Amino acid sequence: MTSTTIVIASVLKPVYEPRMYEKIAITLTKNRAAIIHVVGYGTVDQTVHSSSVQAHGLGSFKRLSFKRLFASWQVLRLLFQLKPTIAIACTHELLIPFLLYKIIHPSVKLVYDLQENYYLNILHTQAFPSFLRWAVAAWVRWKERLTLPFYSQIIAAENCYLQEIPFIQSKAIVVANKAVVDPIVLQARRNTVLKERTCLLFSGTISSEYGIYEAIDLAEKLYDADASFYLRIVGYCADQKEQKKLQDYIHGKSFIETLPFDQPMPHTDILKAISEADWGLVAYRDNVATRNRIPTKLYEYISHQLPVLCTTNPVWQELVTTYDAGLCINYKQTHIDLLIRLLKMPGFYRSTAHPVELTWEVEEKKLETLFL
Repeated sequence: MTSTTIVIASVLKPVYEPRMYEKIAITLTKNRAAIIHVVGYGTVDQTVHSSSVQAHGLGSFKRLSFKRLFASWQVLRLLFQLKPTIAIACTHELLIPFLLYKIIHPSVKLVYDLQENYYLNILHTQAFPSFLRWAVAAWVRWKERLTLPFYSQIIAAENCYLQEIPFIQSKAIVVANKAVVDPIVLQARRNTVLKERTCLLFSGTISSEYGIYEAIDLAEKLYDADASFYLRIVGYCADQKEQKKLQDYIHGKSFIETLPFDQPMPHTDILKAISEADWGLVAYRDNVATRNRIPTKLYEYISHQLPVLCTTNPVWQELVTTYDAGLCINYKQTHIDLLIRLLKMPGFYRSTAHPVELTWEVEEKKLETLFL
């Protein structure tokens, strides 16, 4: 069997980001003789070993910096060193560098893993200063259109992207960012007993758009009414200004437990937090950029049978209802006494059937077929 060299790369996503490393990279090591290289933000953890997956760190840099611009060309230099037969760009920033590599090595197969609708994200979040948003969003959309003919396949992380970005439909397949289920965590969740204190978990990406302040405010109201409630924050905040604002916001709030959130953390830390929590908070603000997406942590919480307290959203509410997974509420306007009674009640996930359709097990079959 001929060995295949595959490069999976991003600029801002951490080297061991679950979709790149745990899902795509590990899946592509199965049923083929392949050497996989994963390239991402940060440094390489020498304790992580895999004979078929090699990690390359781009170092640390601010979101808005010249070093970030240079990182794309670091990846291009790596391509020339590694000489992949398949190169998967996991961010729009690498579309043109990958195309330049293909001009020199036309036999390479280029794939775009479309993890976000970057155009909408840039326009409708605080990632860029307001005076830059239209120009940056237009530049990103132009790159996606320009490079599309040179990419063999687009992997879309959300079904809604096919409607939001119709020009990708001819080359797109949806490979959703569903959960890799940890059987130890799942068993721990199934064996959960009623505890004296109630742990509310906010995990994953930490930002105002994802509802971190709404989660804190609700947890504070619950704590004020019943001191057995506390909030655990386990995740990563990429924006330094947001980090400072959040640190100030939680200062002196004894009901909050948090790990350092200024650096990407191992996914195992999040899974451990899921195993220990009583409720998972999905507190997204209503935003056109995220309204039709399914948060990865919603897949993770439901797949590991952690009850969820979810923002009222038709797409997410259907999942919560279908799997008897928790409650959908308005985080800013809710009856606290009634909510406390509901949060203390057992009885969610009454079905013993595990929702395999929400797990990566289903999606990896699509990915394997794609690269046969």
